Amino acid sequence: MIQICKCVCSCTLLLLLGLRVLADETIAIKADHIDTVTSDVIENGVILIQDGKISELGTDVEVPSGAEVIDAGDKTVFPGIVHPYSTIGLSYPGSGGPASNPHYRVADELYPFQDEYKRILQAGFTTLALVPMGQGIAGQGAIVRPVGKSCEAMLIAESGLLVIGFRTSENAKRVIKGAFESAKKKPDPKDPKIEPLTRALQGKIPTIAMCPWPRDTIHLLELLKPYDKMKLVLLAGPENYRVADKLAKQKIPVIYPAQIDFEQFTRDRVNVPKTLAEAGVKIACTPKTNNVTGYEDFLRQMAELVKSGLDRETARKAITINPAEMLAMDYRLGSLEAGKDANLLILTGDPLEAGTQICKVMIEGKIVYQTP
Repeated sequence: MIQICKCVCSCTLLLLLGLRVLADETIAIKADHIDTVTSDVIENGVILIQDGKISELGTDVEVPSGAEVIDAGDKTVFPGIVHPYSTIGLSYPGSGGPASNPHYRVADELYPFQDEYKRILQAGFTTLALVPMGQGIAGQGAIVRPVGKSCEAMLIAESGLLVIGFRTSENAKRVIKGAFESAKKKPDPKDPKIEPLTRALQGKIPTIAMCPWPRDTIHLLELLKPYDKMKLVLLAGPENYRVADKLAKQKIPVIYPAQIDFEQFTRDRVNVPKTLAEAGVKIACTPKTNNVTGYEDFLRQMAELVKSGLDRETARKAITINPAEMLAMDYRLGSLEAGKDANLLILTGDPLEAGTQICKVMIEGKIVYQTP
């Protein structure tokens, strides 16, 4: 009996040790080029990953015994792409006038079993802010990883931002101001129509406002002036570069598609991201079109912007750390730094060079896509 007990205890100990080894499993990525985005490119470096997070990176990092080693050779390691305003995989509501629907949550209609998510992973997108559409206060967006067998597995923040769709009209102003004034006067954490507005007013979640025209932007900024704690982000239409100085002065960051536009009623080309950035506006770029093809072509679109004059460093940040900051997720996303999620791409070269291919995509330390 004593011998049996010893055997059982030994087996239990071995099992516990085995589980501990599994829990503490370390991955080491070796690569000739590690583009951290927020600091210098590391040449001939190593990234150590534990429990889905980057624990250490640099040129003098020692690889622990027993670590799984991914040798990327002459390839480039780059942060996963962060998309700050996506509707992919969501249904579109019917058109209508401005309404206040802060209680509507994208998280409640999230469906993980969609081919779109698999394909955009292959395009390098590791984080999406999925947003509702509509005029007025459209509802709450969710910040997700485009992988997982359940809604819970996909969600990073189920109520991560508030979304406003704004076109200048007295009705739209009345709907939006009335909703925010109600939340300001009677904050109620139990009321689903008040609680998200209160968090937005207090700056606890960002507010993304879609303004197609400069006049919409000017009117909305004036409307929201009393709510100075809000973390406002502008989803801008093409003519909004005309109010770039105003946006820069108020430190309003802008989300804009990776495209070259034409000045209204002319054939004069305008690189709007370049114009905004040179005025001092922080920018984040999205695909030209909100479909899988647009996502798959995104890095080439960014390369075209750079070729047309957008600063290369600005472009790198516009698809990684800047959108992460706009979503208030830069503490864990958007760059390769110790303590952040191990969301990264392994590419054949510079991500902003035409012809560069994605070889591997990693989310939180797990390879979720790799080329055959």
